[in-house]
Amino acid sequence: MKAFYFDQMYLIFILFFLLFLWQIHRNASFISESLSDYIIKLFVGLVSCVIPIGFLLSELNLINQAFAWGMGVNVLAFLFNIFFRQISDNKAFSISIAIKELRIKFIDFWKSQLIISKVSFGILIVGLGITTIINLIILFATVPNEWDSMTGHLVKCAYYLQNGNMNRLQGTTWTIDFYPNSLPTLQIFGYHVFGEKGFKVIHYICYWLFALSAYGIAFKISKNFTAALFVGIISALLPTALVQATTTESDIVLSAYLGCLTYFLFSFKENPTKLNICLIALISGIWIGHKVTFLLIAPAILVVVVHTVLFKKEFYKNIKLFVVTFIIAICIYTLPTGYIGNVREVGKFSLGSLSAPPMVMQWHGVEHYSGKDKIKNMSLNIGRYSSEFLNFDGLRSSQIGKKFNDVFRNLPNKVFEKLQIEDQRFTVVSYFSFEHPIRFYLERPYWGIIGFGIVFPIFVFLLVKLLLNFKKITSIEKSLMVLSLAAILHFLSLCYSAPYDPIKARYFLNMAVWCMPLLLVAGTSLVGQKSIFTLILFTIYALLISISAICTVLFVRIHPIFPVKNIFNMSRMEQLTVARPHIYEAYKKFDEIVPKNAIVALGTQQEHEDFEYPLWGEYFTRKLIPIHPFRSAVKPIPAEAQYLFYSKGVIPYQEGDILLNSPDNHADTPVEESQFFLRRINTSNRNVAPSLKGDFKKW
Repeated sequence: MKAFYFDQMYLIFILFFLLFLWQIHRNASFISESLSDYIIKLFVGLVSCVIPIGFLLSELNLINQAFAWGMGVNVLAFLFNIFFRQISDNKAFSISIAIKELRIKFIDFWKSQLIISKVSFGILIVGLGITTIINLIILFATVPNEWDSMTGHLVKCAYYLQNGNMNRLQGTTWTIDFYPNSLPTLQIFGYHVFGEKGFKVIHYICYWLFALSAYGIAFKISKNFTAALFVGIISALLPTALVQATTTESDIVLSAYLGCLTYFLFSFKENPTKLNICLIALISGIWIGHKVTFLLIAPAILVVVVHTVLFKKEFYKNIKLFVVTFIIAICIYTLPTGYIGNVREVGKFSLGSLSAPPMVMQWHGVEHYSGKDKIKNMSLNIGRYSSEFLNFDGLRSSQIGKKFNDVFRNLPNKVFEKLQIEDQRFTVVSYFSFEHPIRFYLERPYWGIIGFGIVFPIFVFLLVKLLLNFKKITSIEKSLMVLSLAAILHFLSLCYSAPYDPIKARYFLNMAVWCMPLLLVAGTSLVGQKSIFTLILFTIYALLISISAICTVLFVRIHPIFPVKNIFNMSRMEQLTVARPHIYEAYKKFDEIVPKNAIVALGTQQEHEDFEYPLWGEYFTRKLIPIHPFRSAVKPIPAEAQYLFYSKGVIPYQEGDILLNSPDNHADTPVEESQFFLRRINTSNRNVAPSLKGDFKKW
């Protein structure tokens, strides 16, 4: 009877979800002008409804109730419909007509190309098709399992589902309490719709939004369908975007928001309406609330704002509307996300305290550096990150590709070695070296040949044109030069803001928002190109880009496809522990011994070492209580706990504790291997602490 009730409730929620999709479709249709415009606005409608409802349900202790989500997002979508009708006229947009028009555009484009141009575009389209299929397989065949999610990002979501709210937890790792709560609302909503794999859905959607916004920005600038299509396809084949599409890292979502914001800025430049002003304000609030690294992008976005908005008199006519909408967006999407709580916990305001405790900023920030060290760190990072870009990322994931890349790197290594950047000064996680351990470039690729082979030459071309033919610069070139300046400022911000960190490759996806539209220069040159040499060169580039993209998704270490043990025959626990294979034995034994609905106290290691996410069980029915908060003493075991799961060195061993694994002493992970123990709690004989409130009720 209970199962039948749950099935009914889930069915009602799905009906609410379908109604929500119809409502945001109606809203987007009312304000859209083209198919790409519609999809971007549909995405903004989705996130703008889900995020504040998550904050509200947290206050009501209902974040674990799918039914409440279903009602909440529909109410907000309806309110958005009223708002859009007040500030905009109906665009009379039709999806069926838009698809027909796109089909006609594509056919006309294809017919206009020479045979060799068709070969180049064909290779890129086939490459995109293959990578899409592989990533879809990975999306549906695997559970989330990257390291940061197992220790922090998804641990947050699991605790929130368990407790019914997003209150501060004093978690084992600092990210649990200090990372903003905007993204978890989207992940939890995805979980309610699709189950555990739904945590990844928002990231996969954002991958396509990143590529689509690149197309949209390029088309707004050039009005050239062929060139914009080239930009969109290349963006979708960017190695760093492909890898992040099937993980639960936060940066690809930030890139999608930034892409939408930039798209709306150029939309305003083209058509300075009240609607576009409000959309800029809305997505700005969402973007700022997502992650404090928006501060690193602020100088770059300011340059684009000056170019697209501040020279428009219509902006000043409607400045009150913008200010009011922006303040409301900040109040709804930014203030509740956790920044205020972070500053309160730290005890003083600083830019670093918005996202991390002072101890973490000592590792990852530069606020404590002297002025001389800040300059030295920045200069080293300029050389280090520049060197990282000069690799055939994706391609070097394969054995043959790595040999090819090693040969290619001979000259760059000789040049960069003279700069003396390969040492341990100003580094985090791992020191800089010209040959990083494989785990970094498999899971944190840069841009490959797209970066150094296309984007950088276009930078040089635009710079030369600026210096030699300043008076003859076209409006398209002016916009691309503004984006180039934004990219340079963004790069310098990343180099300045933190010590070198090999995992920061994913941060450069945000910089790609400025750089991908620059490919208009290459795409435009394809139109009507007669030079056989140039067309053959484009074909070679297309082949390398496609092969690199395919290798990128085939050889991701956390999603093994070719080994004997692969994503098709791994158990859920094997997938969850693939980044730390040694701990599989302990977690498997834990799952076999501990009942699915048990209450477990956790005495695990701090600072992103021990995985916690796998301990909830497949359906998140166990209740976990952390007793070793970040950089704090171990708390007493709560009265309600039935089991204690702990790591060696955190809690003393007692007679009768079960040893779950033995370390293998192999240096195959970046941290020392943990040794785990399990204790059955005798409730009549132990120190107790107040229990946490709230149980996770799985619908």
